[in-house]
Amino acid sequence: MMTMTKEGWCLKTHRGSKFNKRSERRYFKLEGFNVAYFKKDTLADRTGKFDLRKVTEISACAGEDSDADLVLVLPGKRICVKFEADAEAWKTLMCSAAAQSAVAADLQAYHSEEMHAAFSGTYAAQKGVSSASVLKYTSGASFLTSPRAETPKATAPKPAPAPEAVAPAARSLAPKSRDVEPEAVATTAAAEYATEAPAASPIPAEEAPAAPAASPRKEKKSPRKSKTKAAPAPAPEPAPVSSAASDEELEANRKEWYNFAMENKDLQMAKELYVGHEEEARVKALEAEAATGCAAAGDAELEAARVEWLEFHVKAGEYEDALQMCVDDKDYALVHDAQEANRGEWLAHSLASEDVYSAGNYAVTEEELAAVEDLKIKKELKAGNYGKAKKLAKTPAQHELVDASEEAARKVWLDYHTQAGEFKEAGKYTVSDGEAAALKAAEAAYHESERATTFEAALAAGKYEQAKKLASGEAELAQLDAKREADRKEWFNYSMDTGDFKNCYVYAISEEEEAAVKAAEEAYPEKCRVEWLTFYLAESDWKHARDLCVTEAEYADVDAKQAAQRKANIAAAKEAGDFKKAAKLAEADDEKDDVAQAEEAHTEKSRQDWLSYYIEVSDYSKAVGMCITPEEEAGVDEKFEAKRVAYVAEMCKQGKFHVAKQYALNEEEIAKCDEHEEAQQEASRLEWFDFYLSECKFDKAGELACTTEEFARVGAEESSFNEKCRLEWLSHHTAKGDYESALGLVVSSEEQ
Repeated sequence: MMTMTKEGWCLKTHRGSKFNKRSERRYFKLEGFNVAYFKKDTLADRTGKFDLRKVTEISACAGEDSDADLVLVLPGKRICVKFEADAEAWKTLMCSAAAQSAVAADLQAYHSEEMHAAFSGTYAAQKGVSSASVLKYTSGASFLTSPRAETPKATAPKPAPAPEAVAPAARSLAPKSRDVEPEAVATTAAAEYATEAPAASPIPAEEAPAAPAASPRKEKKSPRKSKTKAAPAPAPEPAPVSSAASDEELEANRKEWYNFAMENKDLQMAKELYVGHEEEARVKALEAEAATGCAAAGDAELEAARVEWLEFHVKAGEYEDALQMCVDDKDYALVHDAQEANRGEWLAHSLASEDVYSAGNYAVTEEELAAVEDLKIKKELKAGNYGKAKKLAKTPAQHELVDASEEAARKVWLDYHTQAGEFKEAGKYTVSDGEAAALKAAEAAYHESERATTFEAALAAGKYEQAKKLASGEAELAQLDAKREADRKEWFNYSMDTGDFKNCYVYAISEEEEAAVKAAEEAYPEKCRVEWLTFYLAESDWKHARDLCVTEAEYADVDAKQAAQRKANIAAAKEAGDFKKAAKLAEADDEKDDVAQAEEAHTEKSRQDWLSYYIEVSDYSKAVGMCITPEEEAGVDEKFEAKRVAYVAEMCKQGKFHVAKQYALNEEEIAKCDEHEEAQQEASRLEWFDFYLSECKFDKAGELACTTEEFARVGAEESSFNEKCRLEWLSHHTAKGDYESALGLVVSSEEQ
């Protein structure tokens, strides 16, 4: 059995934009001829719908829509769709549901006559849905009709919507629906017209509509302030229906809303609700009445709204919508002039940006077409396509422009190849004997420059044979000989210094140089011995140094340097505290005694350092353990006693008397701690006593009073404060005229 329903996620174009530039993900549901799409797969938040029977064209996508699978064109709507899964099944269902004439040739394979017949048989009675959005589809720049084509006129003027039945508030110049996303508005407005008959009345059964303002659909408002107009009679109150309404009740509800739409001349609602030929005839009559124009109907309000909508669409560049508002030649001329001005602007922009294709679409007049041809020639010249430019040139001026550009390019290439040393290529661009002679001279100069450069390089690299072949003139030959002789001497001296006497004889060219080589060769072994002896002395390698000695002076020098090095090593070991190493290096008795004394001094210094450290950190047991004389022990005791006394005093100062008493060693120190504690407590008591008196907290001050004078002071302060308060309240009540309260505060006849 054929299935004629399908659901799944797809990508679609957004508000008529190009698919490759912007698309949005929607959940599509195909049921018979009707297709709806939603934001969620729970079928919530429907954003649009269309009827496959109304598709005028269905084809494969190309150009800026090439990423999509299908493009469907409907009245007032164009949708590009890409299926995320099962694309073949989707194409078969949509192409089969649409009329065969609407399916493009490259998609005819997806159109099944058998399935089309099944659609028509199963869903013949299926109610159609409107595919138009709340905001009309506005063509973008890519869908502009050719400026050369004659501007079509609308078959009939589109009347403006009726004004609100209730007194309207001031509105902005733009329609209210334009402030909302088109699909979002479509969801709220179109959702109230389901494809099937509604399950219940749009108005609660208990509450009838008061006026057309409660209409279940949103009307298009006038962009200007509407005048108050008497509200028509309200729609008759529908009978209450249950949630499980019968077909008769649903039909009665439909008729009720249909009559409501006809009475209020809501053509869109009436078209969506009519059933049968009689109701269709009434709708067509209403449409014909509206087509006669607002002025013919005698409704000045509608005519004013039409004019304002016309001006609005023209200003917004929505010319197709503006044409729907035209009713006479003046209106069509207004739209045509605006379109022409817009075309001129786009033409100027295309010419300035060198967009030949767009400029050709916008050009209309001979002058504009000539400007486009000039632009084509300039672009070809800019690309270096002079052959194409010549074919495009038609006027003498254009031919002159091409010839001048080609000549300028020829000279540029001639100079380029000449400077690059490509003289064969440059010769192709010469056109006169003068240019040929100049090129020949430039070539000669270039080769001479190359020869001189190569000669200098060969000379510097010591390639004398190559330099000789490149030499030109006596001066360069002399330069070559001088360089060869300087290099020979340099190598002769280098071989002499490195002991390469075999090469020295090769480089020697005179008897004096040969004699010098022979003398150097005889002296070379002694020279090497002295250099190695010096090296071993520097490295303190006394054994190898002594092996190379040949004189008593050299032996004595080695012994002296060895002894000096040994003493330096002993001093370094003592400095580092490595006395074992120093003792091992010491040979003489005085050296051994010196090492022993240094070790004793180092040990004593370390003991003194640790003794001072333990005293500093108050580690008495370890400090005593470091002492070696009774005097040192007495000194430790004295220092620790001083630290104890200072600590007791510090604890008393900080008010930590319990800690101080722990470190007190006799009754006298404890008594001093008690005295400090009592003095501090007394000072604190007096400080809090004065504080409570200053804050007028006399009860707390009385608790801290200890002497008769302090009790008397608390009483005096409290009496003074109470008297002050009594006088202030007496003045306050008197000033406010509250004499009863004031008399309650009087204490003397004078005050009374």
